[in-house]
Amino acid sequence: MTDQYPAFRPPHPSRATRNIPLRSKGSLRGTLVAQLPADRHPREIWFESKLEERFLFLLLARCDVHDVWDQPPAVAYRDVAGNLRTHTFDFRVVFVSGLTAAVAIKPMALVLKRDFVADLRRIKANVPKSFAQKVFLITDRGVNQTEAQNAARFHEFSRMPDGAADRALTNLLATLAGQYRIADLVDQIGLEGRGYRAVVRAIYHGRLSAPRKELISPETIVTAETIQ
Repeated sequence: MTDQYPAFRPPHPSRATRNIPLRSKGSLRGTLVAQLPADRHPREIWFESKLEERFLFLLLARCDVHDVWDQPPAVAYRDVAGNLRTHTFDFRVVFVSGLTAAVAIKPMALVLKRDFVADLRRIKANVPKSFAQKVFLITDRGVNQTEAQNAARFHEFSRMPDGAADRALTNLLATLAGQYRIADLVDQIGLEGRGYRAVVRAIYHGRLSAPRKELISPETIVTAETIQ
């Protein structure tokens, strides 16, 4: 049971270069604790809105993300009037492929109100390639809330490893092929809630497939392929 309940060590602090107020009227600000492939130990990652939190959960659930830097160093640029300004991207993402991306996250209503797309073009022109090869704007129109909710659940279930439950599911999947209700797989695993968490982890690890834009529940149908 030691792999199910590892000794607690506090997470490393955020690498953010700009402090954010953790309390702000009308907005959600906080931290997630995560350990990406680039990390030797879990660390805090800051977010400044519900939209950022959802996007962050989706990032952390991807198998092709190597590193996420919250509030990375600001980029200097000149606005339409020629005034020198700085912009701090919400995240800098490094993918396993080596691609680096700077991500700005804003509600679409704010993007339209402030003509942020025009500003972002000027900012993008001043982003060094050593900082980011790509620049992305993410709005609420591009983030599926249910998919983010599923990713948040996966993140929660992954923070406490349970090797025994994962092995029990692996042994079961070695004998199965086809479609199954999650509840039926959990019954066969025989570990109740631990089995359910193992199934959700297996979906995000690519060992089971399920529609992630629909809420994952015991009634969800997953597809299993025989492990060779």
